[in-house]
Amino acid sequence: MTRVPSISRSGRDRLPYLVSAFGGVSFLFLFCWWIVFWDALDAIGAVLSVGTIGLPALWLVWGGHRLARNDTEPERYERILRWCFGGALGFLAVNLLVVLFFPWSDAVWNVVWSHFAVTTGAVGGFAVGIVEAKAIQREAEATAAAVRSDQLEHERALLLYLNDLLRHEVLNSAQIVGGHASLLLNGDRDEQTRRRLETIERESDALTSVIEDVRLMLEANERPDRMATIDLSELLRTEVTAARDTHDDAEIDATVPDGITVRGNAGIKRIFSNLLENAIVHNDGTVRVELTAETASDTVVVTVTDDGSGIPTEWQETLFQRKSRHHGLGLYLVRVLTERYGGTVELTDTGPQGTIVTVTLPLASDRSADRNADTSTDVGSETDDASNPLESQSVT
Repeated sequence: MTRVPSISRSGRDRLPYLVSAFGGVSFLFLFCWWIVFWDALDAIGAVLSVGTIGLPALWLVWGGHRLARNDTEPERYERILRWCFGGALGFLAVNLLVVLFFPWSDAVWNVVWSHFAVTTGAVGGFAVGIVEAKAIQREAEATAAAVRSDQLEHERALLLYLNDLLRHEVLNSAQIVGGHASLLLNGDRDEQTRRRLETIERESDALTSVIEDVRLMLEANERPDRMATIDLSELLRTEVTAARDTHDDAEIDATVPDGITVRGNAGIKRIFSNLLENAIVHNDGTVRVELTAETASDTVVVTVTDDGSGIPTEWQETLFQRKSRHHGLGLYLVRVLTERYGGTVELTDTGPQGTIVTVTLPLASDRSADRNADTSTDVGSETDDASNPLESQSVT
């Protein structure tokens, strides 16, 4: 087929209407032919002209209109039109040879035959163009999906490797540094040395905490099939008990029904430990915190309420965001983990009487529970070691 010059995007978007216009002109030509030769037409001739020319012409009108509104990419329009008009010219050429060697006795019917060839050829070419365009589009989408799948696999492997690196290299090193600083502090040191050792120990603990948070975010991005069914009721009670042991001057009440299960991993624990810790440490005077859990049709709603002085207005918009000078990674980690597990976290209320933070998580379905009956529900478990995915990448 002859290649046509490239046209602009706006012009390309109007190409389907050329097919409709072609069909309309073909039908109009047939209508004029009826008017001129009506007296010479019999019933069979009229029916044949409608079936072989009129209906295909109307189909082209509808086909062009439909093409402009379906999901075919506009970049395919030019090729479809080349098929359409190429089919019309090609089928006309074949039939002109037939007319040349086996003509009708009446020249009028030779014209009708040629008209039939043009219209039918256009319909056939248009249909072939549509089928080809759909096939090309499906192949392109399949290729793009395969590329995205490969990229996701590599990203997952890289996340597993980074998780393993943080756990076994960076975290261990930070703990060793902190441990040595603690040992040195036990001896007799001058004031300047002691201050420096305390700084090393404090910064080492802070680094360890950040590494743990980053590791949890990496683990939260693992495949869904690596998650387990978690007994949220038991987990919440455990976290409340741990908070009471750590902050014995705080009054912490919990109302948690039995049998609440969700899908997740070790990050579930950090969501609620961070919220409880945040409610306790940012509170003056006698600390009172209440944790409640309630189930709806397919979700569990956990609220953490404190009686503090509330969160300043200028902090509220960025409370769960990463880049904030007023609060650290803890609440940002809460949002990241909650969303990764298909839930939400929001600041429900805050003011002089206290603050309420609400976490909503989807309940584990019965199917998920059955599939993971043999999966450990220890939310403190570590992931398997991962090899370096970069080693598997060929160097070109």
